[in-house]
Amino acid sequence: MTKKLRINHAAVWVAAVLAQFVPPLIYSELFFGIRWAELNKITEDDFQSFDMATGLILALAAAVVTIYVMAWLFTKIKVESGLEGLKIALLIWLAFVFVEVGIQNHFSLRPFELTLIDEVVVLVRYEIAGVLLGVWRKYSEV
Repeated sequence: MTKKLRINHAAVWVAAVLAQFVPPLIYSELFFGIRWAELNKITEDDFQSFDMATGLILALAAAVVTIYVMAWLFTKIKVESGLEGLKIALLIWLAFVFVEVGIQNHFSLRPFELTLIDEVVVLVRYEIAGVLLGVWRKYSEV
């Protein structure tokens, strides 16, 4: 019998939940929050009317979808370790997120510094998922 790599649903959901802690940390005053708000020209008043509950639900849903796709891809290319997961997540982010968003932001006249801050959030989330999926694998017998 041979082993076939499967999607580990528990790993996907744990990674999706862990990913929710990244934005509040990176966008906090401890890291880039003040500069991010300045670059976006956002004030405290702007957040008063923001629907945080909907934003958090959408963020979790987006993370689940993204990480399920990453998990599916990992089964096809047979990612067998946390280091491999880290590398593939970096490649996915670089090729399909950073480059595309960077070009879009350039033409939208957004400062490159803002692109870097926003996309570091995505990179850290992808790396968490990549390592977790690479380490916490599940197999079936075929």
